[in-house]
Amino acid sequence: MNVGVVTRSRPQLRAVRQSLWPCCAQAPAPQRRHESSFRRTTKRLRVKPDASFLPSSGSPDKDHIVFNPPSSAPSVYHTPLTFLPREDRRRAWLSPRQEQSASASSSSKTTTISSSTPSSPSAPQPHLPKPLSEPYEKKYHLGTKEIEEIRRLRLEQPEVNTANALAKKFDCSPLFVSIICQAPVQQWDRETAKLEEVKSRWGRRRRTAREDRVKRRELWGRGDEA
Repeated sequence: MNVGVVTRSRPQLRAVRQSLWPCCAQAPAPQRRHESSFRRTTKRLRVKPDASFLPSSGSPDKDHIVFNPPSSAPSVYHTPLTFLPREDRRRAWLSPRQEQSASASSSSKTTTISSSTPSSPSAPQPHLPKPLSEPYEKKYHLGTKEIEEIRRLRLEQPEVNTANALAKKFDCSPLFVSIICQAPVQQWDRETAKLEEVKSRWGRRRRTAREDRVKRRELWGRGDEA
């Protein structure tokens, strides 16, 4: 059985499609509007401001403060003294009360300061939270001989005699050890090589985070934001 392939040109195919379109085309579905449509949602969210915030005929032309307290029972404490007119009767009642409260607060501060001084040991001490670190007093007990010994130990074995180890041995702070002596150049080179080896194993995210941290620190010094 021979099957023949019928080839048609493009104009013929276009004519066939146009003849079949009215039969195959479906009628578009009718559009329905729901309560959740964009227009109705935005319309419901358009809440008008309160009438007290709108400009009126007596409003000043320049910028001014609008005092609009929440709806509650009326009380003289709700209206600050600044917003009361000069001829208002409440000024004569609020002025001495404010002066009395200001003097009471200043006297309480004075009492707190005087109670914290060592001149009144019988006064009750205020309850304070525990310090984050143990309080200590600075010691100035190291002389020239001890300082030279620290420098000698630091230069001879920098891997063993670190700043923390020497500070613990001579009963001083690591900052003081780092001020009076520095590690040799070879030790700096070894530590730098170790750091570069660690950085070589970083991924893209960690490297990007560290670079951003360096940039933020540079912007801190200039007063800019990252």
